[in-house]
Amino acid sequence: MPNANENRVVVIETDGTPVRVRSDAEIVRENEELEKVLKERKLKLKKMEEAQNQSKTEEDMTVMLVEQPDRSVNLGVIGVGQCGSKIAEEFYNKGYNAVAINTAMQDLTLVNIPERQKLFLDYALGGAAKDLDTGREAVEEYADAVLGMLKDNFEDNSVLLLAVAGGGGTGSGSAETMVKIMQQLGKPLAVLYVLPLASEDALSKHNAIQTLAKLAIMAKEDVINSLIVVDNAKIEALSPGLSMAEFWKFANSAIVEPLHIFNKLSVSPSEYTSLDPMDFSRIFIGTGDCTLYGKIELKDYMEDSAIAEAMITNLKSGLLSDNFDLSQTRSAGIIITGTKEALQKVPAANIEFGFAMLSKICNDGTRIFRGVYEVPGNDEVLCVYSFFSGLGLPEARIAELKAEAEKHMDVLKNKENNRASSMMIDLGKTKAVSATDAIHNKITAKHSAMGKLTQNAKRVVDKRRR
Repeated sequence: MPNANENRVVVIETDGTPVRVRSDAEIVRENEELEKVLKERKLKLKKMEEAQNQSKTEEDMTVMLVEQPDRSVNLGVIGVGQCGSKIAEEFYNKGYNAVAINTAMQDLTLVNIPERQKLFLDYALGGAAKDLDTGREAVEEYADAVLGMLKDNFEDNSVLLLAVAGGGGTGSGSAETMVKIMQQLGKPLAVLYVLPLASEDALSKHNAIQTLAKLAIMAKEDVINSLIVVDNAKIEALSPGLSMAEFWKFANSAIVEPLHIFNKLSVSPSEYTSLDPMDFSRIFIGTGDCTLYGKIELKDYMEDSAIAEAMITNLKSGLLSDNFDLSQTRSAGIIITGTKEALQKVPAANIEFGFAMLSKICNDGTRIFRGVYEVPGNDEVLCVYSFFSGLGLPEARIAELKAEAEKHMDVLKNKENNRASSMMIDLGKTKAVSATDAIHNKITAKHSAMGKLTQNAKRVVDKRRR
C-alpha cells in the first residue's frame, strides 16, 4: 500500500478517465527506462549514420581514384646521354617520373632532377667522344646497375620512353642495348630519337643513320612500340634567331609539349569533342612503326576554309621532322585548343572542315581521333596539335644525312691517308722513318693507350638513395 506521505500522480486519458495512480519512485523508474530506450535509439541512429557516411566516403574515394590520374599514360622516361638527359628533365618538370644516365659526370650535374634519379657510368675517361662502341660498351658493362635502377624507379609506370640523340656516342651507341634492358620490365616501349642539326659534323650524321637503322628494325619487329623521330634541323628552322641557350630550351619544350598535351587533355572533360585515353593509347603505342607530331597556331580562323587551308599549308611546317609520307598514317590524332572566347567565336563548321582535311591528307582507312578543348589564356589563338603513327621512315631525310655523312667521311678518310706522307721524314736514299708506322707498330705490340683507358675505370657511381 502506498505511503501516505508519498506524492502521487494521477494519469488521465484524453477523455478524462483516470487510469491509475503512480508514485514518484515509479515515475522516476519509468523515466529512467524511457531515457534508456531513447539512448539506445540515438546510439542505433548514430551507428546507422556512421555506416551511411562510411559508405558515402567509400563511394567518394572510388570516384577520387577514378578522377585522380591527370594523364592517360603513366609514362616513365629514361634519358641517356647529354641530349636525352635534358629531355628527361623537361618531362620531369611536367610531372613525369624520369631518370638520367650518362658517362659524362659534368653533363649529369646540369640535369635538374633528384640525384637519386641519376646514374653515372664511370667508363674510360668520361663521355664517349661520339664513339658508338664506347657508348654501347659502357651500358653493357653496367647492365645490371641500369636494370636495377629501372626496376626501382618504374615499377608503377605503364609505358617506358627512351630519349636519345642520334649524333652522340653515349645515347646513340647505347640505344639498342638500352631497349633490350628495358624489355625486361615487360612494359610497352617508346623511343624518342633526335636527329642532328644541319651544322653538325659528318660523324654525328653517320652515327644517327647507323643507330636509326637498328631502331627501325626493332620497331618493325614490335620490340619498340613507337619510334618517335624528331629532327633538330627542323626545330632550328622553326626558331630562327634564337641564341644557343634559348634554342636548346625551345627545342626540348617543342619536343615534349605536344606529347604531354595529348596525354593530359585526353583525360580531361570537354564540352565540345573529346579524345579519350584509349584513343591516345592507340595513337601512341598501339599502332607501331614511326611516330611524328607537332603544333601550329592559328590567329585567322573565322573564314569557313581557314582551318582547312592551314591543314594543307601549315601542318607540315609545324611537325618536328620533314620528309615523312603522311598518307602512310594508320592512326592519327588531332587536338584543337582555345580559350572560351575563341571557341565560342569560331564557327563549328570551320573546325569540321579542318578535321575533314586531315582525313584527306592521311587518306582513307586511317583511324583519326579528335578532340576540342577549352584552355585558360588571354589571347584568342587556336592551337592545333597533331599526332601521326604507323609511318615509314623519312626516306628523303635519311638519304640527305647519308649523302652528307659519306661526303665528309670521304674527306676525313683522305686526311687520314695523307698523314703518312705529311708525317714522313726523309733520312736519305736508303732509310726513312714514318711516324705513322711507328705508332702502328706500338699499338700492335703493346695495345693502344686508348684501349687501356677504356678499361682502367669500371666502377659505377649509383646515386640512388639506399
